[in-house]
Amino acid sequence: FPKIWRPNLIRRIFYSEILNKWYHVVVTPRTLDLIDEANGFDNYILKTHERDLNSKLGMNFKRAMLLALVRQDMYPDDPEKKQKICDKYKEFIIPEEEAEWLGLSIKEAIKKGKKLQEENNPQIPLKYSLTKVLALRLQEISENKDQDSAVDEGLTNKFKKLNPFSKSDDKRS
Repeated sequence: FPKIWRPNLIRRIFYSEILNKWYHVVVTPRTLDLIDEANGFDNYILKTHERDLNSKLGMNFKRAMLLALVRQDMYPDDPEKKQKICDKYKEFIIPEEEAEWLGLSIKEAIKKGKKLQEENNPQIPLKYSLTKVLALRLQEISENKDQDSAVDEGLTNKFKKLNPFSKSDDKRS
């Protein structure tokens, strides 16, 4: 049998202080060493650059942790612990708008962008918008006709006077 190299994958349990949850994660021995060097799971996830995490799961953890730090919605029953965690990880706090987009795949980012665009700029069918424009124009025209009707009557009387075939006696006066 030929020898095939396979990565040594280990299932470990990690605790996240920020998210206040335990997670079963499959990792390599190298990842375990990096977590130990970073002094814990949360520090490893937050300190490691996105390109080095190279994992959708790691990016989901990072986004969830950053959003929890920004929104400060961890430990609702224990304000002291909440403040302690916020102070401990304050160097990682970024704007919420940026944290929401962190680690999204291209497909997810496009979907989220379209959703935000639809919420901010709802698309109205053309038949409704054009009907509204037409109704406004017709209303303006009807208002202008009322104002111009007096002017039109004066002009028609002058043309009647100039018409040699008219039967009225308006020509002489």
